[in-house]
Amino acid sequence: MWTLPNVLTASRIVLVPLLFLALSHGGDRALVWALVVAGIAEVTDLLDGFIARRFNQASEFGAKFDPLADSLYRLGAFTALAANGLIPVWAIVVFAWRDVVVSYARLMMQSNGRAVGARLSGKLKAIVQGVAIIALLAAPLLPPDWIPATTAALIAQTSFWLAIVVTAWSGLDYLLAGLRNAGGKA
Repeated sequence: MWTLPNVLTASRIVLVPLLFLALSHGGDRALVWALVVAGIAEVTDLLDGFIARRFNQASEFGAKFDPLADSLYRLGAFTALAANGLIPVWAIVVFAWRDVVVSYARLMMQSNGRAVGARLSGKLKAIVQGVAIIALLAAPLLPPDWIPATTAALIAQTSFWLAIVVTAWSGLDYLLAGLRNAGGKA
């Protein structure tokens, strides 16, 4: 169980309270620490599956807990962003709704004996959400001589809205797959 991919997966869950702690102090220094924590979390998400496949370390723990760690980290990150006024609170409902739908769809597929693999919409959702989290944390920190503050804010807000749209699309994609599976058509 204690393989590097599993440790990387578990570390994302541990990073959630650190992200809240970093943002709770306010100011640029807090944003820098939160950005470091988010960057580490995103890198662990990229590496855990790659290492597991490359070095034949795939495990049942990883298969079950990687999606959970991803959901807890990203939902926690967006909740921390909302708690600090960086995104609207209602957005948490969209992100949480998608995770509930995916859990339901996976249960439906598993109960019908179907393999439950990641869908393209889920992979795209992870990428877009990761970019949005990093952009929202980084935008206020970028020096104006690198990029105008209005441009940085526009990029952060665009990435946030793209994350909302892709998250909703992914939730619908999984919901439809689960419903098709319940009818025996998946």
